[in-house]
Amino acid sequence: MDTDKFNYVYSCDLDINVQLKIGSLEGKREQKSYKALLEDPMLRFSGLYQENCSDLYVTCQVFAEGKPLALPVRTSYKAFSTRWNWNEWLRLPVKYPDLPQSAQVALTVWDIYGPSRAVPVGGTTVTLFGKYGMFRQGMHDLKVWPGVEGDGGEPTTTPGRTSSSLSEDQMGRLAKLTKAHRQGHMVKVDWLDRLTFREIEMINESEKRSSNFMYLMVEFPRVKTNDKEYSIVYYEKDGDDTSPVLTSCDIVKVPDPQMGMENLVESKHHKLARSLRSGPSDHDLKPNAATRDQLNIIVSYPPTKLLSSEEQDLVWKFRYYLTTQEKALTKFLKCVNWDLPQEAKQALELLGKWRPMDVEDSLELLSSQFTNPTVRRYAVARLQQADDEDLLMYLLQLVQALKYENFSDIQGGLEPGSKRDSQGLSDDSTLDRSYVESTVQSFFFCSSQIISGTSGPSTTPQKGKEGADSENLEQDLCTFLISRACKNSTLANYLYWHHP
Repeated sequence: MDTDKFNYVYSCDLDINVQLKIGSLEGKREQKSYKALLEDPMLRFSGLYQENCSDLYVTCQVFAEGKPLALPVRTSYKAFSTRWNWNEWLRLPVKYPDLPQSAQVALTVWDIYGPSRAVPVGGTTVTLFGKYGMFRQGMHDLKVWPGVEGDGGEPTTTPGRTSSSLSEDQMGRLAKLTKAHRQGHMVKVDWLDRLTFREIEMINESEKRSSNFMYLMVEFPRVKTNDKEYSIVYYEKDGDDTSPVLTSCDIVKVPDPQMGMENLVESKHHKLARSLRSGPSDHDLKPNAATRDQLNIIVSYPPTKLLSSEEQDLVWKFRYYLTTQEKALTKFLKCVNWDLPQEAKQALELLGKWRPMDVEDSLELLSSQFTNPTVRRYAVARLQQADDEDLLMYLLQLVQALKYENFSDIQGGLEPGSKRDSQGLSDDSTLDRSYVESTVQSFFFCSSQIISGTSGPSTTPQKGKEGADSENLEQDLCTFLISRACKNSTLANYLYWHHP
């Protein structure tokens, strides 16, 4: 059956203007008091004090989200005798595809008030689409709020469809039953339907007369094609088109000219946090329980983990507190900016006060991260405490760490009488040819001296004036390895074969 089917058309497919029929206005107008007449004598010329119906007109304007979508339109002039009945279709200057779902129409009834002036009799507002997105159809009795214009705001102050009283509940209930019958949800019986609708009209007329408000009847259009009635359903244009969903996005690289530039804010904060003036105040600074736990976590980090700027500032702030922990020395030295003379001076002064670190931890200070000669010599001084068996286990790593030494100092230690200009040496991160040749020659010389048993003070390459048998705290790594190899043939053998 056709009644079992729901026929509809999308609002975006109706490329026509919206139309609205203004019917009749029911109810009595409340006259002004005599005090109002005394204050404004022109009120007596308004339609309130005419014996017959005054010449009223209705304006209609479409709103959405509190803003007008088009200019208002008004009904034509009509002379009334016993009741206000315009029975006129208004063609609104907006089309169905241009209507949003929140669109509403504001209607205002006006009365002539003096020459070229008008006063609002009342206003009402009704949405064009229902709560399920269907355009309204058929006739509706809208409640008129006296003395104000139709409000198109959200929420509106002049709602035309409300249920604030028992009578309006009854009218609303009858309107819903009429809508259900029109949509085919009830069995249609011609003779019974005529009697029922006649009774509904009489009930509505009685309720309107007994109400203190006026009611404006409006009619929304119906769409019919081939004797079939269609409902207008809100739908946006191209709503059926599918949008492609990107499963993977392409990475777009945008060059940032400030990427390699210095952050002035961070640089200033760094200088203020590590100023010489903060030294005395930091000396007696003790961390609380939460900060102490965080410091312990930082100290337990592996050597390969990089510290964030916040962690570096925290370690620097509590550097005096950490001097009793030998494991914290490498973390502190990583926080130092060796390019700043004042900061490097503070770090080197604190290095001598720190609790001596373990021998195996000193290997980290000989990596590429530490280029300061004093720090590297401190690591060599800690290696001097290791015996030959332990040194043999670290020998391969120590030989690899030679390429991070200062080449000019090493060359001066191997050839004390050399007057070669230091500018002729390579500044690269790898060993230059002259260094390798000199070191190999020294290894051969040391090996021959050890085999012949004629080693002496003059046979050990060293940087200072002390003998080979003394533990010099100013030794670099190369001088230290050669001096220890001259005393142990096993070390000399492995040093020779480990050397690149």
